This record gives sequence, structure tokens and C-alpha cells, in this order.
Amino acid sequence: MVCGCSALLPLPNPRPTMPATPNFHANLSSTSCWIPRQPMPVAWAFVQKTSALLWLLLLGTSLSPTWGQAKIPLETVKLWADTFGGDLYSTLTKYSGSLLLQKKYKDVESSLKIEEVDGLELVRKFSEDMENMLRRKVEAVQNLVEAAEEADLNHEFNESLVFDYYNSVLINERDEKGNFVELGAEFLLESNAHFSNLPVNTSISSVQLPTNVYNKDPDILNGVYMSEALNAVFVENFQRDPTLTWQYFGSATGFFRIYPGILVQADRDNREHFKLLVEELMVKGVGVVDQALREAFQILKQFQEAKQGSLCNQAVMLISDGAVEDYEPVFEKYNWPDCKISTLADTQENVMEYLHVLSRPMVINHDHDIIWTEAYMDSKLWTGPGSRKLGLPHSLCLSFQRSHGILLGVVGSDVALRELMKLAPRYKLGVHGYAFLNTNNGYILSHPDLRPLYREGKKLKPKPNYNSVDLSEVEWEDQAESKRVLFLTNDYFFTDISDTPFSLGVVLSRGHGEYILLGNTSVEEGLHDLLHPDLALASDWIYCITDIDPDHRKLSQLEAVIRFLTREDPDLECDEELVREVLFDAVVTAPMEAYWTALALNISEESEQVVDMAFLGTRAGLLRSSLFVGSEKVSDRKFLTPEDEASVFTLDSFPLWYRQASEHPAGSFVFNLRWAEGPESTGAPTVVTASTAVAVTVDKKTAIAAAVGVQMKLEFLQRKFWAATRQCSTVDGPCTQSCEDSDLDCFVIDNNGFILISKRSHEVSHWGCRMRGRGQQEDWRHRAATPAKESPTAPGGNPAQGQFS
Repeated sequence: MVCGCSALLPLPNPRPTMPATPNFHANLSSTSCWIPRQPMPVAWAFVQKTSALLWLLLLGTSLSPTWGQAKIPLETVKLWADTFGGDLYSTLTKYSGSLLLQKKYKDVESSLKIEEVDGLELVRKFSEDMENMLRRKVEAVQNLVEAAEEADLNHEFNESLVFDYYNSVLINERDEKGNFVELGAEFLLESNAHFSNLPVNTSISSVQLPTNVYNKDPDILNGVYMSEALNAVFVENFQRDPTLTWQYFGSATGFFRIYPGILVQADRDNREHFKLLVEELMVKGVGVVDQALREAFQILKQFQEAKQGSLCNQAVMLISDGAVEDYEPVFEKYNWPDCKISTLADTQENVMEYLHVLSRPMVINHDHDIIWTEAYMDSKLWTGPGSRKLGLPHSLCLSFQRSHGILLGVVGSDVALRELMKLAPRYKLGVHGYAFLNTNNGYILSHPDLRPLYREGKKLKPKPNYNSVDLSEVEWEDQAESKRVLFLTNDYFFTDISDTPFSLGVVLSRGHGEYILLGNTSVEEGLHDLLHPDLALASDWIYCITDIDPDHRKLSQLEAVIRFLTREDPDLECDEELVREVLFDAVVTAPMEAYWTALALNISEESEQVVDMAFLGTRAGLLRSSLFVGSEKVSDRKFLTPEDEASVFTLDSFPLWYRQASEHPAGSFVFNLRWAEGPESTGAPTVVTASTAVAVTVDKKTAIAAAVGVQMKLEFLQRKFWAATRQCSTVDGPCTQSCEDSDLDCFVIDNNGFILISKRSHEVSHWGCRMRGRGQQEDWRHRAATPAKESPTAPGGNPAQGQFS
């Protein structure tokens, strides 16, 4: 069944890496306005072009509001705003090339198509693709079951078997004489990006054993020897489906075979992970175990006599860090007298015996049940870069048995949710669209706003119950942080994924999410424009499948696209629609490189440094950038690099500057404050990015084609503002005051009430309505002024709304 519904929701705060960034449209209201409302000034016309600068707030720190208003005429404030806005808009359009890019898309409008997105069809297609992918995973595990059962059938137990195998703890370990230790022979290990960059061996598996299990016990040796037959199947499975990650076999005798083979040592990461688990343990006195055991046995007896209860095995299990008594009276009364466990060795032996007893009816009555586990946290994944938005792995398992009904073990494989979500490509979902996965219990498997980690000092730690988060917990705005709010009308489409306990949801935002822009160009022309050193493609997007053929795994997406288009590699499989769109974008945006280059050459070395760099991104994941200064002089070198996930195209989202710009009228600029990193960092915002959207309209349908912007120093923005406020209207005579006077504070506040410019640098980026005036200790909330202008209209015809929290 496929369903659809609509809801009006606030867009969640993207929580960018740079605090207090102006994100979305907002309209400020105030309890008291001391600048009287007037007809729309000329400055407001410019405000529509720079939507992050909504008003100028003047605060006389030692003057009453009435006196301050009389001394600074409203016409002067308008002049300052017009001058500052005009200069800034001229600078931004010049260095970004936004008008040129808009013209280039306008020139090709006649060859463009804008199609409406069918959300139901989209979620149905994604679901089918995911079903096929998960079916391949199940087939891989079933192959392991068949191989293991056949190997066991053909194996004859040998009590005196002598056999060497690769022990994961001992491989490559040498003794004092430099010889390999027993079970620690040479084992080739190579770092593999597909396995979290861990050193692994994809040719063979290795074996792990608990420390209290003798590694040459006959049962262990026979089981390990028998399960050697799985190595060929592990490799074959991986070659057939390279999206597979870990495959494993857990034996009922107590050993664990894992593919690819890996060295397991008590290294720093493992010790840290163990410490995290130990920290959660709490000792709270001595448990009254005998009473608990009596109650448990009584309940068990009642169920056995009444023939009621679950249809599964019924048993009493006690888990303890050490028993202070032997509880013999309890066992004499409720348990059969010939079963007595008195030592740790007895415990292990009896548990293994009862494992077969408990598993026998389940093994006989069920034909290889497929079990999908909950998502879990892989410590190797969440300690690396990009871990804040990692896709949690989850596992599927199958039990299998000998012909006479005794459990032989369990085989399974991990499924990387990140690989699964690649089947819901970003370019089909639009700038604000996304897909998510749920379990049959209503918990999230994957969602762009699922953040399973929190930071404690310099460490990232998993949140409690990170794998049991309900959808409603991430679909609603966090009220504690709702300082930047944009209400979007989202359409939700959902369906189940057949033969799995999972369901898929797709969210499309009305406006941009309703339409997809389609262009076309020749391969020859597009190829020429792709071959530029400052051009990049979204590394997480799948333009071409590079993880199947080993020869393709070292190719970047751009390299793979070029080899596909030149027919250099006929075996490459590529998304022809996405490749066609990126070719078209490469052609349309190519003139921007020549424009930026010419502009950089005309800049005199003696002239004031204005802009560090210009950049653009398209809806097909193409990214261009150009420097106006030497790379060593760039204010924020992290920007537009993989280290800064918020500023590049990722599997989960478009860049932050692209998303912000798309929710304002095309041609209006949105500003972001950024914190430059490095030894000379002051801890205050020093960099500003400004971006604007480029829209295309065909047959009365509008779609966002691209976004373009610049990075510049905050200091330049401040100088522009102070220079503008030194001007006065000729009608009013000579200037009596300016913003640089000591008794007058001037502020530029963005569209969400955050301070962009202030004489005191520590106030920049703070929320203006919660700051207090110097020397007065009074809240600015009562002095904020709102221009006499209705809320602008967001794409899709919905008014943009905002609020203070």
C-alpha cells in the first residue's frame, strides 16, 4: 500500500557548525516601536535584495527614545540604509556574478522543461529498489546457510584433529625470537574504505574466540575446520554484491568467524569503547536473589500447569557479576535434584548443553527464520569525520541446524543504511526534500535529522536509546532552539518495503519540491566544460556505480562520469538522467569561470581586498569556485571542503548556503557568519558568506536551478556600514551625529534578530532581543522596530512566518 498526506511543519534548524547563523525567513514583532511606521522607504526595496538585513536599529545608550528620535531624523536613517544597501548589493552582484548566471539560465529557458514530481510514484520506485537490494542481502546469507549445513553434513568429527587457523587476536604476532606465534601466522591486511578504513583481508575470514574458551578444544577445532568452507562463499557474496559489509558465522560451540578477516587487538579505540560501556554500569548494593528466584520459579510453574504463556521456550535466567550464595535451598525445592551448577566451568558447560535443548523446537518448527536486528552503533564509524550524520548499520541473521535438529549456529551480514539511502537520490527530492526509513515498531532507521551522538568535551558519545527514536521526535522543531523558523508545507508519501519489517517515507516541500528542472546538451560540449580544475561533483551522490568492479573503486565520481561519457570504460553503470543534468549545468555555468578569472585579473594589488572567493552550486550537485586572493589568504579555508559538511553537497542535504538562498526570492542575498579556524582565531565570527538563488520559470512553473555566492571578511562589511553612516541628508544640514559617536550604538540585525554588525565585536552573532544595552541593563525587546511591510511570500505561495522563542 502506498499512501500520501500533507502537513504544515517548521523546517528543523540545521544546526550548522557556525553558531548563530542567519538561516531562514523570520518576521520580528515588538511590544514597543520607537521609530514610527512610515510608508515603505527606498531602503526597503533593497532589503528585498538582501533579505538578511531587514532593518537598522539605533539605540542611544544615554538618551531617551524621544530625544534620540528628534536628533536623528528618519530621513537620515533611510539614507544610511540606502547607501549601505546599495554599495553592498553592487559588490555582491559584481563578485558573485549572480546577474550573469541568471541571464545564462534565462537564455536557455526555451530548451528547458519543468516537470511535476509524482511523490507516490517516487516512493514506490525507491521502495522497489530497496527491496531488490535487501533481497540480495538475504540471498547472500541463505548461501552461507546452505554452505554451512552441507559442510557440516560432510564433516566427520575427529577428536584428535590438528588444524591451524587465523586467530583474529594473534595474527601477525611474533614471539621474542621473531617467529610467528601459534595461530598467529602472517596475515595480509590492507586499509579498505568500504570497511571504515580498517585494515582487512578480503580474500579470507578470521576467527575470534572468547578468552575463556580453549582455542584448540576438539569441538572448536572441528567447528573451525568445517566452517572453512564458508570462505569461498564469503568472497563470492562480496564479489556479487559489493555493498555487503561484514559477513559472519557464529557457532554454537563458541567461536565467531568474520569476513573480511581482521586483526582484533586491545588498541586505543577498543579500550575507549570498552570504557564507555563500563561507565554506564552502576553497582547498587547486593541483590536479594533468593527471593527473586523463588518468585521466578513460582511464575514459571503456574504457566506450565495452566498451559498458558508464550509459545516460545520458558526458562529462568539469572545474570550476575558474582553470586554471594549458592541458593541450594531454592534449587532443591523448585529444580530437579540431579542438576547442580557450582563452578564457573559448570556454568559454561551446562549453558551450552541447554542451548541445544532450548533451540531444538525452534529449529525443527521454523525453516530458517530471517531476523532483522535493530540498528546499532559501530564505534569505528562514529569516531571519524562526518560521524554526526552517519548511517547506522543493522544486521540480518539466519539460524541453521544439523539434520537432527541441533542448532549449529547463526550466519548473518551487516547492512549499511547509508548504502540503502543512496537509492533515494537527492536530485530527485529537491533542495528541502528527504527520505527516511522506519522499523515496524515505529523507530527511525535513517533520517537526516537523526543525530545519535552528542559531544562531551572533545569526545562524541552515543545517546541513550539512540536506536529507538520515534519519528515525531525529529519531525518537529526543537522549541528550545527555534530562533530561526521557516514554515514549509510538506507532502509525505510512504509505503512498506516488501519482505522486510521496514517502511519508507519521502518528504517533498511544496514549491521547490513539486518540480524538477530538466535540461539537455551535447556530450561533446558538456565534456569540455566538465574538464576544469575548479569544478567538483557531490562525492556522496551516485552519478556512476564505482563500488562493484574493484578497478572502479579508486575513481572519484567526476572521473567515473568522464570515463563513462568518453566510453573509455563500457562496464561502468551510470545514472544517465543525473549525468545528463550535470552536463547541462556544466555548460550553462562555464562562463562563470571566465567571468571570475577576468575579474580577478583586473583587481589591483593595491586596492582594498573585498572578496576572498566566489562559488556556485547547481541542483545536479555540481560545484564551482574561484579565488580572488591567494589560497594562503582565504579567511576560511575549511569552507567548501569535505571537512565542512554544511557547505557541500552530502548524501543527506544540499549545502546550507544553497538551502537558505532557495527560500528567498531569487536575486536576494542571505548572509551567514562563520568562524575562521587556526592559531590566529579570535573566537569571534570573522567571515561572512552571502548567497542567492537562481530560479527558472517555464510555463508558469518555477524551479531553483542553482545558487551562487561569495565569501568575504566581516571586517569589510563593517567598514562599508560605518562609511555609509557618516553621510547626512543635505536637507538636514551638517551631520550632528554618526554611528561612530560614543553616545550612540548602531546595529545591523539580520532577518532572525541576530546582530551582524556592532561596535563591540563580542555582541556579533548574539540574538539582539536578548542582549542588554551597554550601561543600562535593559532588554532590547522593547525597542526593536519592525518595518511596515507584510511577510514576503515563500515559494509555493505560502507566507513565510517567524517568531521569537
